[in-house]
Amino acid sequence: MSFDNFFLQESYKKVRSLGDRLSKIKDAIDWERFRPIVAAVYHDNKEVGGRPHTDEIIIVKALVLQALYGLSDPELEYQIHDRLSFRNFLGFPDTIPDFTTIWKARDRLVKTGNDVLIWEELQRQLDDKGYVLKRGVIQDATFIEADVGKKRYAEEKRCRKKGKSKRYSKKQKQHMDQDGSFAVKNNQVHYGYKTHMKVDIDYHLIRNLAVTTASVHDNEIDLVNEGDVAAYRDKGYFGKPLRARNVKDNTMLRRSRGRRLNGGQQKRNKNIARIRAPGERPFAVMKRVFRGGRTYVKTLERVFVKEMFVCFAYNLYQLVTLEKRGLA
Repeated sequence: MSFDNFFLQESYKKVRSLGDRLSKIKDAIDWERFRPIVAAVYHDNKEVGGRPHTDEIIIVKALVLQALYGLSDPELEYQIHDRLSFRNFLGFPDTIPDFTTIWKARDRLVKTGNDVLIWEELQRQLDDKGYVLKRGVIQDATFIEADVGKKRYAEEKRCRKKGKSKRYSKKQKQHMDQDGSFAVKNNQVHYGYKTHMKVDIDYHLIRNLAVTTASVHDNEIDLVNEGDVAAYRDKGYFGKPLRARNVKDNTMLRRSRGRRLNGGQQKRNKNIARIRAPGERPFAVMKRVFRGGRTYVKTLERVFVKEMFVCFAYNLYQLVTLEKRGLA
């Protein structure tokens, strides 16, 4: 251990005594089990050769930190250098990754599909800890806003009216959102993407997710699997049966033209709404605590990996909450 790290650890003791949630999140799971997943996207062993890369665990923890605090890649690099709690979370490493290292590591995970393997490993650890699904799941979705580029959009609109198409250079296209789309909900216009989540009723942990462009309707995505016992969904999923067998479909009913809901149906909806209410908590935490709900990356694949780590961070945040409540 270097003298600098020893000094930082001594300074951190005061921070910990004041209450540091990150130190509890740090101990919530076994990080070593993610090492081989991240190592598989690099080729710097002695047989193949290549440039040595940043420690795999530091990469995963850095991406979790980014999600917890809603930081861009340059902001993440700065905050790791600046904050003792971040240094402690990473284990006081001698070398701190710069923002380009974080960006490239995330892209490597996307291209190899290992981002999904990270999520699956987290789910295995939740099950190993005893957080097994028992009563059912809640499925819902939320918008992830993106920048439409108002000036560019207005120019494209003028060109379409004239029967022309706007052309862009390769460099310009790299800075343009490629997969975002428009959607209207409750008379509000949204542009960007949509995150679909499945949350268990017992512990309010996120069990699965999918990311689509904003124009995809909620009921087009079905995250319910066999063994989920029961699925609680809002009126937006009405008319779309579950694909999974032996799962009770507790989707809220919606009135149709010329037919109102009777008293029993309204009571059923209220009971489902009461059970579904905790399913809104992940969205509230992500948008208010993590400062999420907006993305600055430009492709669906990159939005997915960012949102996956946001869900990863929420589950760790929820594990600490469960421990506080004595439910661990």
